[in-house]
Amino acid sequence: MAMQTKMGGNAASDGALPSLRGIYYIGLAATAIGIAIIILLNMATPLEYVHGHAAGLDQIDAAHASKRLRGIFNLAFLLLLSCLPLLYIIRRFLSPISEYFELLKAERESENVLDKARRRLINLPFILVPVNLGLWIVLPAALFFTAHATGQLDSRTAVILAVRAIMVGIISAGIMSLWVEAYTRRRLVPILFPLGRLAEFKDVARYSISKRMRLHYRLGSLAPMAILVVTLLTLQWQLDSVSISAKEYGSGILTFCLVLFFVFFVTLSFLNKLIARSIVRPLESILAAVTEIKEGSLQARVNVVSNDEIGVLGDATNDMIQGLRERELLKDTFGKYITPQIRDEILSGRIPLDGEVKQVTVLFADLRDFTPLVASTQPQEVVRIINGYFEEMSKAIHGNGGLVLQFIGDEIEAVFGAPLEIENHPAAAARAALEMYERLDRYNSRLREQGWTPLRHGIGLHTGEVLVGNIGSSERLSYALVGDTVNLASRLQGVSKELGRDIIISAATRNALGEEFVCEALETVPIKGWAGLVEVFALSGMMDSHRRGAG
Repeated sequence: MAMQTKMGGNAASDGALPSLRGIYYIGLAATAIGIAIIILLNMATPLEYVHGHAAGLDQIDAAHASKRLRGIFNLAFLLLLSCLPLLYIIRRFLSPISEYFELLKAERESENVLDKARRRLINLPFILVPVNLGLWIVLPAALFFTAHATGQLDSRTAVILAVRAIMVGIISAGIMSLWVEAYTRRRLVPILFPLGRLAEFKDVARYSISKRMRLHYRLGSLAPMAILVVTLLTLQWQLDSVSISAKEYGSGILTFCLVLFFVFFVTLSFLNKLIARSIVRPLESILAAVTEIKEGSLQARVNVVSNDEIGVLGDATNDMIQGLRERELLKDTFGKYITPQIRDEILSGRIPLDGEVKQVTVLFADLRDFTPLVASTQPQEVVRIINGYFEEMSKAIHGNGGLVLQFIGDEIEAVFGAPLEIENHPAAAARAALEMYERLDRYNSRLREQGWTPLRHGIGLHTGEVLVGNIGSSERLSYALVGDTVNLASRLQGVSKELGRDIIISAATRNALGEEFVCEALETVPIKGWAGLVEVFALSGMMDSHRRGAG
């Protein structure tokens, strides 16, 4: 809530807050459309009933016609006066939104005012429909009753004109509602609902798409038909006292029907355009976001502007995008520990993580004489140096298909052959160990240039069976190895220091390497936890022919 308020405050400080005058203009324009329709229909209505007396069309002189026109325009002027209470009512209903905008301009926050403004914004199009329609019912009824009371209209004609005004008022109210909705969606909703979630607000008006379409379809169909039927009934009543030829009668009806068709074709086309826009534009936003996702971009966002089904779909699409971002972040983070190939295999579910026995090669590496450096160096520098070391060693391990299981102090534990199968994991581990030695040499050159003591490390390799899987508690799991193979690899790393060699491998690893690697047999050594002596070898490089081939 606070974040959304802050976003609105930023908009205010940038002078980007929209004016609410547009809603007043829409109210005036919708009312003017209704008044224009009434003027056109009254001018096109055949026969003479404005003054309530029976007179044939051939008896209407120019003065009488002029008086009729004045009556019509006087009626329009009186209807125009209805805009004054409409504007006043709109102002009252916009007060919560205006109050919130004033707070934004003052860079103040109020969740209570924001909540009221949001609810009023959602309800505004639905509030204005009965208000506008009520004015179209009350004011024309009062006007035509007054005209009847003063002898300007007979009772039957007054009722007919009032009913016609109400029919036109329904169209005007529908246009105003959809027009205001389109305006608020474009200008106001992004300010008050920067994160969408309109559907999460309770106790507000909800207007499903199916109801919207059914209501406006009936509105667009019934209103002109009702006006036509009422007009034909009026003409039928007047024929009892009017002498008129069938040709004149048919010509008058045809003229009226053409005007009625033209007026409602234009009006309902505009109404249908507003309805279509209210559905199509949000769908286009969702489609654009989905297209960006399809093209690999996760920066898209749907502008949610309603609380109907499309608004819910827009929120769901944004949730999906956020979920994909989190998964991508997980993949990127996971990729810092393993190669992308292994990462993708694990995330795809093709690699079991609940425990299995695998034949692997385990690598342990540990820094030598690192404790004195820690004691004599600032902690920040120690972290920078050891992180640089881990960065270089991880590149060597990942580059050869290995998985860094964990960093333990200044020690590295890695595995080759799990969770992803490697065709010759002992050779991959041996190549990684040799590359780690070369990378450490280059890293030490940079440390010397910066005045630091170079680092030394020892590496141990052993090949054998291990139990691999997710191991830990319900709150935290880690992909780990269990078994004697792990323990022996760790011990061999310690033996490397005792024997003064950089890389020590077991006989099992040596036998799996073949002749491409240069290995030197060392004396058998006792290993803690193992009965008898263990045969070990020093790995010092690769044969020249294999180096050239690899290059």
